[in-house]
Amino acid sequence: MRVRFPLGAPIVIDMACHYLNMKNADEFYMRLKSRDADIVLKMVKCVLSAFKRDKDQIDIFDITFKNMDQLTFSIDKSQYKELLGNCMKDLIEMEEYETAIVIRDELDKVDKNG
Repeated sequence: MRVRFPLGAPIVIDMACHYLNMKNADEFYMRLKSRDADIVLKMVKCVLSAFKRDKDQIDIFDITFKNMDQLTFSIDKSQYKELLGNCMKDLIEMEEYETAIVIRDELDKVDKNG
């Protein structure tokens, strides 16, 4: 099957930033609650990208569980600033200084521009 798009039309495919396979939802929420470094870093990078591109919502994780149930973990634009701000301490503890500086600079821009 061939699909044709009008010349010059943007092609947008929204997909989650990361795909995870886990035993069950409790495992995911436990890792989230314990501020698992891998989960935090993946969330921050995905949300930072959405923040810079001014996206209304971002699907951070598509999760498939052992029983084949699925969950899409998404956040809305109104939550970007709070999530990024809350993760700054985690990034510093992980020695992800460059990412922390980028977030600080992006948040400062928003604060200056209102």
